[in-house]
Amino acid sequence: MPMHDNRRYVKLASIALFLLGLLAASLPTAAHAEIVSPAAAQGSLAVGHDGTPYVASLIGRDVSLSRRTSAGWVSTPLGRAPGSGGVLSGLVVDGRGVAWALVQAENGSWLALASANRLRIVVRPRRGSSIGPAGLALDAAARPAFAYAVRRSNAKTFLRLVTDRAGRLRSSAITQAGFPPSELAPGAAPVLVRGRLHVVETYTAAAIDWQPRARGGWIGQYLFASRLGSPAGRVGAAAFGGVLWSAWTELSSDSIGVLLTSSASTQETSTVLEHGIFVSLVLADGQPEIGAYDWLEIGDWRTYAGVIADQSGAVAELDGRLEGYAVAPGGHRQILIASDRGLEWFDAPARPAVRVSLQADASGQLTGSVVGATAGLVQLFRESQNAQRVAVATVPLAADGTFAAHDAAQTSPTLYRAVYVDVATGIPYAALVRAPTG
Repeated sequence: MPMHDNRRYVKLASIALFLLGLLAASLPTAAHAEIVSPAAAQGSLAVGHDGTPYVASLIGRDVSLSRRTSAGWVSTPLGRAPGSGGVLSGLVVDGRGVAWALVQAENGSWLALASANRLRIVVRPRRGSSIGPAGLALDAAARPAFAYAVRRSNAKTFLRLVTDRAGRLRSSAITQAGFPPSELAPGAAPVLVRGRLHVVETYTAAAIDWQPRARGGWIGQYLFASRLGSPAGRVGAAAFGGVLWSAWTELSSDSIGVLLTSSASTQETSTVLEHGIFVSLVLADGQPEIGAYDWLEIGDWRTYAGVIADQSGAVAELDGRLEGYAVAPGGHRQILIASDRGLEWFDAPARPAVRVSLQADASGQLTGSVVGATAGLVQLFRESQNAQRVAVATVPLAADGTFAAHDAAQTSPTLYRAVYVDVATGIPYAALVRAPTG
């Protein structure tokens, strides 16, 4: 390129950067994520009756509880898990404002309940048995209750509900004699339905709503059955009026998606995400909303995308792995994301609804749009197996919500992500391409 052309290029680039600076200065000051924990960690989110957010985090074996105050996030240790490989299974805030966290071994060898600077082991199955994904909820008196199932080596299972009575834990046997047999350790979630605790249990290829009988004992109502796949992982359950909603990750020979089931006079099941892992189920005005995350892999490297969905499917994608999603008083939504900055908390006045799209081709051409916004900046990133995420460009939205940029063609498998940060909430709406280029 002749020298005068190169100078012209530099001058145009400087003008473009100047204009972007003016655009950024003219926009309202963006809200920012609140860092709950700067360490990459597992997290679980709960909201108190007054709207106060609580976050349980697990880093290695250390379990902590953080609460948002007027002075910022205040963290206190809850205890140390008995071994590595722990996972958070739930967090609730009782009627006194006390938070309770459920923690268990990923291999099903122990289950612990943590609160008020104390973590205690509540279940250790006998050798050869394992605990499935457990669930935590509040009973009609706003006291903690948790449910879990134990699977024996002969595939027999035993479902239990544990409630708090005057500070003492009381266990009730829901199933006996090893029913139902399951290839996987069943998942369980207690749920308050018209003032009484039910338990939703998922096992190989099916799900059951266990309901208490008036004169004692339990009766089961099938919610779902399939020959094509099987529930796996944690279970979510919530009820409004006479409708019970439940959700879980469905594993089949060729897919991992998220299912949502409603149960009233009849049972209906729909696939809300064709690819993803279930995180949480909430109700807003009686209607279900699901938090989940998707992922992409190149070799042994993995990157994540948070997803908010309703009965019709995904409504928003977020930058990072979604760890928690909750509805607060007044209809606010609270979001917890794990990113390379740690655990980040966000608050939105309503359900997140901004949709970002992105297309990338082998030449490095990047195009997309932001539905729900007409101004602002979009950041474009390159992600690959052997390198940290690289910022490719920051571009303004056109009046019609579209954007475009260009990156050098890549020779190794590369993923691109577009991120639009909402100026009012700081929520990082995003789009991660679902197929690598290069």
